Parts: sequence; structure tokens; C-alpha cells
Amino acid sequence: MAKKVRLKEIAKAVGCSQATVSHAFNDPKLVNRQTRQEILRVSEELGYSRKRYFKQKKKIIGITARSLSAIFGPYYKDVTEAVLARAKEQGVNVIIESFDDNEDVLPAMFSKKVLDGVLVYWDLPQDHILKMKEAGIPLVICGYPLPGFEVHTVLSDGRAGMYEIAKHLADLGHRRFGYITGGPAMNPITSDRLDGFRYGLAEKGLKLDEENIAVADFGRWELAAQAVDRLMAAEKPPSALVCENDPLAFIAIHHLQEMGYKVPKDVSVTGFDDTPFIPGLDWEKPRLTTVHVDLRELGRLATTVLLDLIEEESRVACRHTLPVKLIIGKTTAAPK
Repeated sequence: MAKKVRLKEIAKAVGCSQATVSHAFNDPKLVNRQTRQEILRVSEELGYSRKRYFKQKKKIIGITARSLSAIFGPYYKDVTEAVLARAKEQGVNVIIESFDDNEDVLPAMFSKKVLDGVLVYWDLPQDHILKMKEAGIPLVICGYPLPGFEVHTVLSDGRAGMYEIAKHLADLGHRRFGYITGGPAMNPITSDRLDGFRYGLAEKGLKLDEENIAVADFGRWELAAQAVDRLMAAEKPPSALVCENDPLAFIAIHHLQEMGYKVPKDVSVTGFDDTPFIPGLDWEKPRLTTVHVDLRELGRLATTVLLDLIEEESRVACRHTLPVKLIIGKTTAAPK
């Protein structure tokens, strides 16, 4: 049986008092960031396990994002519903509060010290994430990887999904591709999905040229129309347009039809995430060829990871990847 590691052993290894070690776990604001990081590092090396059971807690977790529209938008709506359902099963209450870019302080739910843990949606600025970590509350990021931070992360397998899209289009006979991103190249979602697409093409002896990549925005779908204009203006326009999420794909299809193209007869179009159709577009929804992400499972998994982390904060930060599945719809076909 492994020897139980005590606070005084951690204190001796770090070179600080036992009280400082205790504060690092229970009241991190009393310890400077560098000292606390060293305490956490040494604790992990020594195998220190600190369990916190809900019977001793308030049974409250939080959900935060840039805006409430993100929390209840096309992508995260099902995630949020699954989080609420899983929390209810466990007898846990949920507080939902946004964290706008312009805010310099944490949302009120942090200052009231009522949270046992928090789920973070999408791409909050790194300064915001750092403030949450400094608050000493268990934290899980849902749906978006954050390079450079040791934080538990739950997200879909974007690389594998785009790999399948690439193979599907190549098998249909496509050789000229246009790729519409949801962000700049350094965006971790874009980087993951673009790498997967390129790898899938490479296996077929094909490649995606840089000039055939158009940058759009996951949150500003109208930019997809501008991306389509640029890609289709090429001397040899693509026979297939690959979009990094479904809203971008729907806008692209609508704009292509306005330009006189038929989908998929003239141009094939693919999406990603298998999210609901955009309301307000006055046209019949095609069954999009896309990559299905089980958003409810994403929410359930994120909640489970957070609840486990609350009970044992010393867990090493991991990236939990949810499998995805290619859905072949009516928007892809063999090129002319």
C-alpha cells in the first residue's frame, strides 16, 4: 500500500511552511502564483491525493462563455442541456453567467465563492482563463483547446473528422478543393481541422494549395459569402468547398446558388459539427454532408470530468477527445 503523502512533506520539498501549502489548496489568493504552481507540481510528483466530496461542498458548478448567445447558440445549446441534465442527476445546481471580453473582473459567481467548479465554453481570452485558475476553482474547457495551459479539456476530434471529409471527396474524384476556415491559422480548432484535411488528401496523393484557403469566422457566418467569392473567382475554381462548420457551409451553399451554381452538380460542399439549420435563410434545407459531433455526449462528458476533478483536484490535466462520424448527405457528388 502506497504511503500517504502529508502536507508537511510537500512543505519540506518546496521549502515553505505547512500553512502555505494549506493556503495553496484552500485559499490560493494568499499565496503568490509562482509558489502555488511549485506546490502543485511537487504535490503531483509526490503522489499527493486531495479528495473533496460533494457532501462537504455546496453542490454548485458554473457555466461561462463570452456571451449568453454562445451558451445557448446553435453549437452549445445541446451541450448546455446535457450539462443541466447530468448535473440534475448528480444533485448539482448550475449557475450560468457570461464573461465578456471587456470585463476585467471575474463574473459575480466567482466573487461570491459559491462555485465548486466551472465549465468554460469556447475561446475566452487567456487572461480570463488565468484569472479563473488563480481563483483555485476546478476548471474544464469544453469544445475548444487552449495551447499553453494545463487545463482539462473536452472537445470533438476535429482532425479525424476532416480526415474523413478529405477521403470522401477524393474518393468521389475531386482534385480541386477550396477550404473555408472558421478562424486564422493559429486558431486551435482551425489548425486541428486543417491538419486533418491535409493529411487525408496526402494519403490520396493530393494536396491543398495555400491560395485555396479562405479565412472566415466561426461567429460571423456572413464572411463565408466573401470567401466563396474569392475561391470561385480563381482561373480554375474548386469543384468542392470544405467549410469548418455547418453555418459556414449553409451560407456558402446559399451564396453559390445565388451565383448560379448548383450544389452538388457544379460544386460539392461539406460542413462540420452537424448543427441545426440557420433560421432565416429562405430556401429548402439540403441534407448537408458533414461530420456529426454528439453535442449531448460532449456536455455529459465535460460535466463528468468536472465532477471527478472537484472530488480529486490533483488529477493531471488531460485532453478528452470525443469520437466523430462522417455523415454523407445530398451536398456532395462526383465532379463534372
